[in-house]
Amino acid sequence: MTPAVIPENCSEAIWPARLRRVCPVLATCGLLVGLATTAGCSGASRRSSVVIFLDGAGHFTAGGNVRKGLRSAGYDGQFQNYLWTSFLGWGTDHLLVARSGLMAQGLADRIERLRRDYPDGEIHAMGLSAGTAVILDALARLPEGADVDTVVLFSSSVHANRDLTPALAHVRRTLYSTCSRHDLILSSLVITADGETGPAAGRTGFRIPPNLPKSERSAYAKVVNLPWMPNYAAYGWNGGHVAATRAEFVKHVIAPRVLSRGPFPLDRPMLISEDTDTAQTAATSWNTAIACSMSSADTSR
Repeated sequence: MTPAVIPENCSEAIWPARLRRVCPVLATCGLLVGLATTAGCSGASRRSSVVIFLDGAGHFTAGGNVRKGLRSAGYDGQFQNYLWTSFLGWGTDHLLVARSGLMAQGLADRIERLRRDYPDGEIHAMGLSAGTAVILDALARLPEGADVDTVVLFSSSVHANRDLTPALAHVRRTLYSTCSRHDLILSSLVITADGETGPAAGRTGFRIPPNLPKSERSAYAKVVNLPWMPNYAAYGWNGGHVAATRAEFVKHVIAPRVLSRGPFPLDRPMLISEDTDTAQTAATSWNTAIACSMSSADTSR
C-alpha cells in the first residue's frame, strides 16, 4: 500500500489516484483520519519548519496530542501526519507493514523532497511505537545530503540493540527515544517491529550493539534515551505506552529539545567519550538501568 501524507491545515488526505480507484474504502478512511486530525483548511503552509509524525500500529490519535503540545510550546511550522497503516489492525501493521520497504521508501521520498524545498529549513521526524521502525528504515534509505534535524521516537517497538548508524548518518543533531519499564504493551511484546526477539528500545532504551565496529560507535553521540521518571506523571506520562505522547509531556520535555538549535543542557548522550570501553557511559546506565525501572502506577496505553 502506498502511504499518505496529511498536511495539518488541509482536510484532504493525499492518497494516490491509483489507490483511490483500487480501494475507495481505504481512501475514504484516510480522508476521515485527515479530517479528525486537522484544524480546518486554509491552504497548505510552506513554512521552512516541518514536523512529520507517524502514529503507532493500528493507532490514529497520538498525532493530535503531539501537535497540541508543540503548538503550546510555540512551534508554528508545518505538522504533517504520515499515514502508513493497513487499516487491518495493529497486528498486521506491527508484524508486516512496519517492515514494508514501500512505506519506508515513501517516507524517504517525502523527506528528500522537503529537504530539496527547504535546504536551510528544519525537518523533524517523530513517531510512536511501530511507526518508529518506518522512520528508521526511511532515514537509512535517504541519499547523501538528505537529512533531518532531529528525531523523536516515542515508546519505540524496535529492538534495543538495533544498529542505528545507517539512520544516524542522516540526522543532523539528536535522536531522542523515550523509554519506560512500565510500558505494558512493550513488556508483553514477543516480536519487535523490526522482526527481532528481545527487549524493545521503548522499555530499556537503545543500547550500542556489542558487535558494532569501534569506528562506527561515535555516531551514538547523537542518541539520547529519555527514560520515564516519576515527575513526568505531572505532564501526563505515567509510564504507559501511548501516554508518552501526551500534550503536556511534549510541551514541557520534548518541545524544548526539538526547538533548541544547540545542545540541550539536560541531555545525556549515549556516547560522551571516544574510548569505546566507556561508550556505555554512567549517564546511559542511569538512563536505562535506574530511571527506567522506577516504580509508578502503570497503564498499558
